[in-house]
Amino acid sequence: MASNARGSVVSLTAAVSLGVAVFFTLYSLIPITRADEPGLSSVFVGTMMAFVMGVQVFTPALVRRFSLRFVLLGAFALLAVGALVTGWAANTSMLLVGAVASGSGFGTLIVAGALGVALLVAPDRLGRSLGTYGLITMAASALGSPAGVQLALTFSLPVFGVCAFVAGVLAIGLSLGLPGAVGRPHSDAASEPSSTPVPSRPRGLRGAVADAPWLVLTLLLVSVVLLSHGLSSLPVLASAFGSTAVVVFAVQGGNALGRGLGGELEARTSARATTIAGALLLAVGGASGVVIDGLMAIIVAGALIGLGVGIIQTVTLHAAMLRMDPGHASVVWNLGVDGGLWIGGIIWGLALSTDLAVPGALLFSALVFVTGTAVAIQVGSRRRTRSAGPDRGTGHGEASSDPPPATDS
Repeated sequence: MASNARGSVVSLTAAVSLGVAVFFTLYSLIPITRADEPGLSSVFVGTMMAFVMGVQVFTPALVRRFSLRFVLLGAFALLAVGALVTGWAANTSMLLVGAVASGSGFGTLIVAGALGVALLVAPDRLGRSLGTYGLITMAASALGSPAGVQLALTFSLPVFGVCAFVAGVLAIGLSLGLPGAVGRPHSDAASEPSSTPVPSRPRGLRGAVADAPWLVLTLLLVSVVLLSHGLSSLPVLASAFGSTAVVVFAVQGGNALGRGLGGELEARTSARATTIAGALLLAVGGASGVVIDGLMAIIVAGALIGLGVGIIQTVTLHAAMLRMDPGHASVVWNLGVDGGLWIGGIIWGLALSTDLAVPGALLFSALVFVTGTAVAIQVGSRRRTRSAGPDRGTGHGEASSDPPPATDS
């Protein structure tokens, strides 16, 4: 049973990694290849991101009704077709069709992927498994996105479209290896391990809002806004010293490493220590990148930003899944990440145009540290409260510093 579940997680992670690489190539590709039409590229990215966020709230219900495998098959098919249409688009209308299909597919698969880890992994290994999943999928973004862009620039957009479609087909093939009943609450229990959880029946948007750990999600949001600085305004500041691409790679590589490190740190220490470590690394990176001159200093700052935000992403996703059902947790976490990227894109663009990037980076570095400290204090308070009361256990096998799950999930 355990080996079957492990193989399913491997298939899920590999499939999602292919989808992540295709999506983030699309995110950068149109602005790069249509640089002479910035309005068009903005409409494409804006449309795609709107559908990414718009479909996420419906994904847990789809998994509950049709199963994890079925939802992933549909999501990868949409993404593959969207990438193909985008690569071959001859006019704005077809380009937007590609944006809608790609955004809908990616928004569904990214929520279903994190939910799938929670459905397939034993609860006592969830934190570490989420870290490994984040490490691999973010590495796919850090390596696959530049490779996809280079493929399109070296050959052509249609060639990229065909290659992206093939990647989507491969992801569909990997998804077929998942157990067919995972995610459906009334499936045949004999076909799945008895310990496999199912997403609890949602109580609607009001229930998700009531259950959400808002302080934890606030830390995630401000952290991703600072990540956006590392991916946008920090490379612009580095352009005075040399290549900006290496700064972007340092941030993305650090983010991938941080996702894996966050899971290991939490498993070996506690959620409180992991939160403090991530917030401190991120705050130091955000501040040092704008107060210390030199390309090497900026590269190191970018790596610290990526490392810190990766750790925070893992620990906040795990905390959300301990407090909420996995479906709602995946939705609100992904909305927090996408919302941070959206807000950050607006803030740092304005900051650069008004020469406020330096004070802005210092401000958000301070916000990350303060919010991270508050989250750590909250986690410590819950630990003391639970230690003083009856030992009910978390039911997740994690260290006692982890936030307890909501009693109604």
